Amino acid sequence: MAPGREASRLDEADLSPEGLARMAIHNEARFLFQSLLTGDVRSASADLSYPFQLEDKRFNTSEELVQAWVKQLRARRTDLVTLYDIEVLPIAEMEKKYGKPPARLGLDPRALKDTWAAVGNLSGHAAIFLFRGSSDLSWHAFAYTD
Repeated sequence: MAPGREASRLDEADLSPEGLARMAIHNEARFLFQSLLTGDVRSASADLSYPFQLEDKRFNTSEELVQAWVKQLRARRTDLVTLYDIEVLPIAEMEKKYGKPPARLGLDPRALKDTWAAVGNLSGHAAIFLFRGSSDLSWHAFAYTD
């Protein structure tokens, strides 16, 4: 295991608030990545927070996002892509390790305090969902970039 990875690995015994958040985000991210890879965009879009930022475009409804994502995924051979791993990090740790999120996401740095990143390894390429917690203690992705 590479140095620094230990902290981002899921530990089933970690019942701290951070550990529980990490597990919840990991599970949600796995569902989202797998839904996209199988072309089930509608299921993925139902679990997101709106407005949703997809690269440089903002979508206010799931229907708008589904149309855009279906169009993008048609141009890709997702059947040849494998989800190898998901690393879940608080945004500050992600910035230290990988750098700031791309400017095209149009994120307000002041609003990123309680933001987590799920970095998926899709056949050697990074894809990132950004998550925020909600009042019911669940986590929802609000942005995606690859």
